[in-house]
Amino acid sequence: ARRAQMMDNPMPKGRPYRSRGGTFSTRNLAITAIVFANLLVGTLLYQAWRSRLQHNPESQMVHLSAERRVLMKRMEQWNEKVQTSLVASRLEPIQITGVATHGVVSLSNSAGSGEGQCDPPDPNPIYRMRPKEEVAKEFPELAEKLRQHSKNNEIMLALANGVMICQNKTTCWWGGGNILGSFLTILDHANITNYLIGVMDDEAEAYLKAREKPVNWFRVNIKVPEVQKKSHPANQVSVIKYTLLKTFLQLGYNTLISDMDLVYVQNPFDHLHRDADVEIQSDGFDETAYGLTDGIRDPSMGWGGGGLFLRTFTTNVGCMWAKSNARTFKLMVQVSDHLAAHPGWDQQIFNDYLMHPAHGDHLFSFAHLRVMDIDHWVNSKIFFKSRREQYLPGAKSTAPKPVLVHFNYHSNKHERMLCVMDRYLFGNVSACDHMPIKS
Repeated sequence: ARRAQMMDNPMPKGRPYRSRGGTFSTRNLAITAIVFANLLVGTLLYQAWRSRLQHNPESQMVHLSAERRVLMKRMEQWNEKVQTSLVASRLEPIQITGVATHGVVSLSNSAGSGEGQCDPPDPNPIYRMRPKEEVAKEFPELAEKLRQHSKNNEIMLALANGVMICQNKTTCWWGGGNILGSFLTILDHANITNYLIGVMDDEAEAYLKAREKPVNWFRVNIKVPEVQKKSHPANQVSVIKYTLLKTFLQLGYNTLISDMDLVYVQNPFDHLHRDADVEIQSDGFDETAYGLTDGIRDPSMGWGGGGLFLRTFTTNVGCMWAKSNARTFKLMVQVSDHLAAHPGWDQQIFNDYLMHPAHGDHLFSFAHLRVMDIDHWVNSKIFFKSRREQYLPGAKSTAPKPVLVHFNYHSNKHERMLCVMDRYLFGNVSACDHMPIKS
């Protein structure tokens, strides 16, 4: 009742509320008021429901609906007063959604981007997402492709050029084999339909057009940065993904970036948690994949000779789900801008911006990270070496069925792709038994 009285008599315009702990801004008080109001509504609804259930089960929904309308009207009045107070204080209005349906409050700035996001706009304009309508007008064909082929606002993005077809074995450095063709077969078997392949050259475009079954593709018209043109061919393709991701994210699509040197045994979209900004595979093969607290001891320091530090293996951008929001967008801008100005391996640069805390001139993106389970999102070192006894021989395997196997640790990628495809997609359990540990 006291909280209700406070909300019925809002503070004077622009005047902060002072408590024992210091000063509450108008915005903080407004958010607190809304949260308490939702708790009050949820409590009253629950008590009303229990009362009707005990005394008159048949008519409980009718009475509850009437009381819900009264409480909703009360919430609208409180909301109006809070918004008036915010506007008078020259603060951004707060949108309230889902208040009386499930007792859940979702707060977001009207000027912000991203569902349920409370972060203020970044002070640096280059890190701010543009409205998706504006981006769609700039890239109408891509926007339409995404609309057609996405599912639940999610899309898989893979990049391909003629090298991936390997017509000329001197240009494909993995020992031969049509990785692009195998990747398309894998998509079919895993029932992955919400994908787009970004085509980098005429050879790859002609190959996809000639396929009997239609393929979801679009032509990429982004040039490799000059500073990257002397880097590894795979890196030259990979640096393009961050520029594309900026567009995909601004158009509102959560995007699963995928290399092609991997086998999806199951549909990856069925195994994502979606509780972080970036959900990504690890190159780790033990507990350091998730981060390990380690220690040092310097006897020369005596009592103060101990210290703790973290050891965390780098993540692999060849399998990464990115949520469409301002934090993830900032991360992609940071990486793409760095790669446009400085030579370097894109995966190392990405991990620098994702994991290193802010210091000096280095800015943190604030993107939240989830590392994928290494026993389900398996890299080839786990499969063929560190946990080999769990996977091989196939007839005696004790390992869980993987979501994917990624051949990031081996150069004879296509040969190992084929054996994993044969084992998991076509039922030949011993197909990989002969494979050695190293390439």
